[in-house]
Amino acid sequence: MSSLFYMIKWYRIKAHLSVFVFVLSIFIVPAVQAEDEAAAPMPVYIELTPDFIVNYTAGGGKLRYIKTKISLRSSSDMAGAIEGNMPMVRDAIVMFLSSRTQEQVSGALAREKTREEAAIAVNEALKEETGIEPVKDVLFASFVTQ
Repeated sequence: MSSLFYMIKWYRIKAHLSVFVFVLSIFIVPAVQAEDEAAAPMPVYIELTPDFIVNYTAGGGKLRYIKTKISLRSSSDMAGAIEGNMPMVRDAIVMFLSSRTQEQVSGALAREKTREEAAIAVNEALKEETGIEPVKDVLFASFVTQ
């Protein structure tokens, strides 16, 4: 009989402990989520003005041009590195776009790859100067070739 008493007592303690842990987890999870949200920097979009008009070489040595409107996505804590080095950013984009071929700028998939590679080119230039890679994404608001 005494072993049954201790078993019942053990199950009660176990049940109370389970309820306590459950209630405690309800209060801890939102606090951790709030800390994560507060710690995450907000995205910032930096519009590069004026628009870019860049010559590039098509097949047969024919000169063509790209006209594009570009914005850069970064985090709020790294936007200053982009804005403080804007001439370098613009130069990196001009040099990158002028090195493209007709095949690399024609079609949706080629433009997507161009967009991704442009972010890499800008980050490489900024990393040499600042030691960080602040550009998360390059966005084309318009992209015209002729």
